[in-house]
Amino acid sequence: MTDNELRKAIGTLRDRADEARRHGNPEDAEAIEKTIRDYQDEMSTRL
Repeated sequence: MTDNELRKAIGTLRDRADEARRHGNPEDAEAIEKTIRDYQDEMSTRL
């Protein structure tokens, strides 16, 4: 993935994690946030 694709994916996943919490699915939100952290780690290694 390119940096821009990762940024876009992170933004989309943050929205999905927030929505999961609003709908009472904290486990789903946590799984999504793990993916966000993985993507952020990938971006940080590129710097």
